[in-house]
Amino acid sequence: MYLNVSVGVNVTKNFIIIEPDPIVAMDVEGLLTSQFPQAQITTGASLADIGLATHSCGPECTMIVKGTLVADDDDLRRVVRVAAIRKAHIVVIGGPFDFDFPAAFIELPFTSDMVLAAMAQGTPEPDPGASLAT
Repeated sequence: MYLNVSVGVNVTKNFIIIEPDPIVAMDVEGLLTSQFPQAQITTGASLADIGLATHSCGPECTMIVKGTLVADDDDLRRVVRVAAIRKAHIVVIGGPFDFDFPAAFIELPFTSDMVLAAMAQGTPEPDPGASLAT
């Protein structure tokens, strides 16, 4: 279920992008589309825009999300935490923030190489005591 591209990055075949800035969202989506043409990519400006895509976000999924959205929205933070517990790879744009789930961070402004490197980072195991309910 993993795609291996020429840069040696192993990433999942499903991507969820939650980014309110349309330029940043288009940049990330364009990069993913060019690097992983067979991938399923869901993009939205908020949790409401993404809908049910987050319900099945697990090891086959990479979630790329705006850090300030996660920091300011308890519901989104809960959804991202659950995805991390389900072993989804979480990449946060901006930060770093002090979240209670494992994540890679991309500082703004970012390059394509920075995004690919963040996706290639090994995601630490979630806390074994973490639960899906908050």
